[in-house]
Amino acid sequence: VSSLRVVWEMRVRSSFLRRLHLDNRHFLLTGRAVLLVKTFFDVIDVREMGALDDIQFIAFLRNATDLTEAESLRVFDMLDVDHSGSIEFDEFYLLVCMLVAIKDGYGKQFLWRHSRTCFELLDEDGSKAVSIEEFDTIGLIFNISTKASKKIFKEFDVDDSKELDYEEFKMFALAAMDKQHQIDSTQKHHGSASKCSIF
Repeated sequence: VSSLRVVWEMRVRSSFLRRLHLDNRHFLLTGRAVLLVKTFFDVIDVREMGALDDIQFIAFLRNATDLTEAESLRVFDMLDVDHSGSIEFDEFYLLVCMLVAIKDGYGKQFLWRHSRTCFELLDEDGSKAVSIEEFDTIGLIFNISTKASKKIFKEFDVDDSKELDYEEFKMFALAAMDKQHQIDSTQKHHGSASKCSIF
């Protein structure tokens, strides 16, 4: 995401995703919406392989959001949990739910409700722990900058292992979102103040 932004934020700009909403109980798509997403997935899957390769996936994500190609590739690697070199529908569906949650302002609720799934996505080496570097990938989606996560990581890394287990991760993820909100609010305030002090 561009470092020139006053507020660090990934934007969802897909007209298709704007029509979708999560139910407010489970923070997942309704059955009807899942069918729409499956149809959309099949359209993107022009080779009819039942999965998207990195080129197809990156093209979708760059059209749906303002992530860069490099950032989109990081998301691809995170979602490719079986290391097949492609994104199958269940992995694509999870991404769509994340993007819709962010679009509708339910990122925090989604992370809390699906913290175990998010944790397992990030635990690339199967160590049952997540490092700050691994967390940064999901931070791209949930608009949590490296600056925000690093500021509070040590508070939750109670054994100083440089990694978080699941329970530490669950609380850390929510705290990191709160920290990002504080940073964004400060930057907005400073931006407004600088505009007012031109003369």
